[in-house]
Amino acid sequence: MTRKLIFTILLGVAFSLSTNVKAQDCTPDTLTEPGISPEMLPFGQLNEAYSETISVLLFPDTVVIQAGNPVQVNVDSMVMLEVNGLPQGLSYKCKDDNQTFLPMTPSCMSVYGTPTESGVFPLEIPIMTYGKVLGFVPINQGDTIRDYVITVMGGTNQVVKVNPSEINIFPNPAITKLSIMCKIEPVVFNAKGLNMELSWVSNRGVFSTNIQHLSPGIYTVISGGKTKRFIKP
Repeated sequence: MTRKLIFTILLGVAFSLSTNVKAQDCTPDTLTEPGISPEMLPFGQLNEAYSETISVLLFPDTVVIQAGNPVQVNVDSMVMLEVNGLPQGLSYKCKDDNQTFLPMTPSCMSVYGTPTESGVFPLEIPIMTYGKVLGFVPINQGDTIRDYVITVMGGTNQVVKVNPSEINIFPNPAITKLSIMCKIEPVVFNAKGLNMELSWVSNRGVFSTNIQHLSPGIYTVISGGKTKRFIKP
């Protein structure tokens, strides 16, 4: 099933598993309307071949608010600048090496390789979209897509029995980056009960933060009335 995309969410990713890890041109899925299919990314496996096809059909126009009023925008193109956050061992390649997407033109991107680190990896995809207001006034808008996560199973960060109703912490122990899968933004306390007041980035139910500044010790995570601990070596 496809879904409509709003102006600030212009690029979606849809992955279909393959064993070929070479950077070959992809073939986009057939979408009957602007959108993506499906919405979620499958898990990968540590040190095993991973190759996915990302399909997108950009919509031709939208409405933005300028000076408090809705304004029609005809979309000319969208440029995908890069993909940040991929696990080590994975790369990406756009169809025909062209990172420009055109309205109502099926296109795609490949993510391929062999992941050499496990854990939860929220993706950040900066884009720039170009269009015309009222059909003739040029306009461009930058944005960063933060709606997708790749989870790589195996190794010391292996995801075991992931339960969306519980708190799932990756990796554990954690040294620099901590990812927590839970329903409500977590709160982290040290052994003395002090709130660490961490800054979180949310991505489809995965909350990530940098803990490099935290002192070694055992920390308690609380989310939605549930509690779990992680170790900072």
